[in-house]
Amino acid sequence: VPVIAIVGSGGGFRAMVGFSGVMKALYMSTLYSHPEFPTKGPKEINQELMKCVSSNPLRLLLPQHITNYIGALWSKKACGQPVTFTDIFGMLIGETLVRERMDSKLTDMQEKLSDAQCPLPLFTCLHVKPDVSELMFADWVEFSPYEIGMAKYGTFMTPDLFGSKFFMGSVVKKYQENPLHFLMGVWGSAFSILFNRVLGVKNTTGGSTMEEELEQIKPQHIVGEDSLDHDEEQPKGGSENQQAEDEYRRNAEASWGQRMITSLFSDSAIFNTREGRAGKVHNFMLGLALNASIPVSSFNELVDNATSPEDEVDAVTDPDEFVRIYEPLDVKSKKIHVVDSGLTYNLPFPLVLRAQRGVDLIISFDFSARPSDSSPPFKELLLAEKWARMNKLPFPKIDPKVFDREGLKECYVFKPKKGERNCPTIIHFVLVNINFRKFKAPGVPRETEAEKEYSDFDIFDDPETPYSTFNFQYSNLAFTQLQDLMEFNTLNNLQVIKEAIKESIGYRKESPARCSVSMSLNEIRNKKFLKRDTPAKTLNPPTPTPTPLTHGGYSVEGDT
Repeated sequence: VPVIAIVGSGGGFRAMVGFSGVMKALYMSTLYSHPEFPTKGPKEINQELMKCVSSNPLRLLLPQHITNYIGALWSKKACGQPVTFTDIFGMLIGETLVRERMDSKLTDMQEKLSDAQCPLPLFTCLHVKPDVSELMFADWVEFSPYEIGMAKYGTFMTPDLFGSKFFMGSVVKKYQENPLHFLMGVWGSAFSILFNRVLGVKNTTGGSTMEEELEQIKPQHIVGEDSLDHDEEQPKGGSENQQAEDEYRRNAEASWGQRMITSLFSDSAIFNTREGRAGKVHNFMLGLALNASIPVSSFNELVDNATSPEDEVDAVTDPDEFVRIYEPLDVKSKKIHVVDSGLTYNLPFPLVLRAQRGVDLIISFDFSARPSDSSPPFKELLLAEKWARMNKLPFPKIDPKVFDREGLKECYVFKPKKGERNCPTIIHFVLVNINFRKFKAPGVPRETEAEKEYSDFDIFDDPETPYSTFNFQYSNLAFTQLQDLMEFNTLNNLQVIKEAIKESIGYRKESPARCSVSMSLNEIRNKKFLKRDTPAKTLNPPTPTPTPLTHGGYSVEGDT
């Protein structure tokens, strides 16, 4: 049986609404948290989603709502957890999309998966450094209902421990599991970084995209040391008088809340300094010893053919992209910054390219913004190819010249070269309105003027920009048009998908142990390590008789 991965890009509400049409409402965090899913069908849940996005979530920034947010965030801060503007943005998104289940947790989704009725949902964000562009350095962080971690280091934990304090691989202080809406805020934190644009505070040229505006923001404007969470656990008032201590705490909360509100609604810290833009959590790798050497990875054994110079030229768009991805995380930092994975590139291929998953077929849906509807649709896919080759992961050759040969299409298929082992096939769907204008269902022409008028719309060329990445409010018409478009595009290419699945089944019969990679500690201990060209450095002095904790792109030492 082949392993099939369905990948959806970022792109704000545009991506969520489009993906709901593609996979019959497989917009993961909203769908899987619904108490009646999968018993309740996608059609009914889609109607709920349409109602949720029909009003602007910025209404939730009214004073009565902000007061509630400040109280909840102060409780989080007072117990010693970092708080940034991403927390507030997560509450806004939660109140919009999962309003009746704001206490939902990522681990709650395990119940939906226990009988194998649903695909395993995966979510992503990036770990970034304060002084380095996320285009140059970023570690991909993987979220599932069962574990959270970074495959680069092989460090994973159960979701309820994400955000707790660790030292040398052990939990030293456990906090309550983060609510799902906090994680949603992190996963979509590009909007909190550009919140002044969302509010309309910043004047921009009409055609500017999120990607263009993010490029103008320096790394230190996204992350930094002087954010609103600089204090650890709040100190006591210093008085044995309980009344005086309570008064001290109330004053401290009021002062902190006032600073947070000022940052939100004035042209101050949140917009012009490094204050509080990125999400922050306690560093779960604090105190570990990372040896700056790369093991002879099993990935190397899976890649049969070296990349030709011609392939490299096509994959590269900027010589500085990914140049520092081999650098390690700072294990001395008490906290790490986590941001939207779309800040490096907008397709979460790293999660499904892991050799342990043995994926045969990747069906990719790209909702990323393009300059116009007729623009080439391969920018994000080429970045994914470059990242894969730099990490020695099998990836089919992406030939952007197919756009010149075949023109704009609803989907493109990229297959491995003949004889290339362990390389997945990619079906890449594009957000485009071509055949939907003429057909209301595959093979069924539109007849009435009303039907033709309904389908006659652009995505990126519409001067009213109803599908802008910055749009958080969709009319019922815009919602149903986009959802129906992507459902049609998927059904219209169903035979392409079936043929690819058929080929994958055949390949599985020939190679049943495809990408069979073990990461057991017994095997890891026997692996040889390949030193990089630069001398290896120990970033933290190893403990006596160190024991490998787990394994990824680096050897990790600490307590087990």
